[in-house]
Amino acid sequence: MSENLERRARILVAAKDIFAKEGFRNAEVKTIAQQAGVGKATIYKHFDSKDHLLLTIVEENFRAMRDTGIATLIGTGCPLDRFERTCLSIANFLDKDKKFSLVIVKEAGEVMAEIEHLYQVVMEENKPFSDAFINALKDEGLIPNMPNAIILELMMDLAIGIVYSWTLSGKEPLANKVKELFGLWREQLRQKNARSNN
Repeated sequence: MSENLERRARILVAAKDIFAKEGFRNAEVKTIAQQAGVGKATIYKHFDSKDHLLLTIVEENFRAMRDTGIATLIGTGCPLDRFERTCLSIANFLDKDKKFSLVIVKEAGEVMAEIEHLYQVVMEENKPFSDAFINALKDEGLIPNMPNAIILELMMDLAIGIVYSWTLSGKEPLANKVKELFGLWREQLRQKNARSNN
């Protein structure tokens, strides 16, 4: 890794830590620079502003969650099992950064439009992959035969709502909520199969 990239990585790690500890509004670029072991001018060489720093961290987190998700979705086996493993891996990722997630939910109002845009870009980049996976869930009879765009939007709205609620009030790990929801899904499938077999 080049010295420039290494410095940039240190700045991002320090910024994420400071934002999580002090909040986005209270965090000072000077404090981030001190923790990263660089001068303030170095931060501004890499990032236009504190907002840009936050958005870069959010974008990298979106991409890390996407990569985590794809790594667990690919493969053989029941699509529902793969989907559950994917959701659990993303929940574990978020559980590690709950304080930072809380900062995004509570303080990122000024940059929320940009965060939403980053989210849409990542979703669009992965549309072919999500379509293939949704089709696999449909083929197994695990979800209704509705347009993929509607199913994906419903899934993402549910996921965002759960994360938002967990960030503000969750006392237990997000992974526990994921296990509970998949348990309910599996129970509904068992009951449906039992009715079909009678």
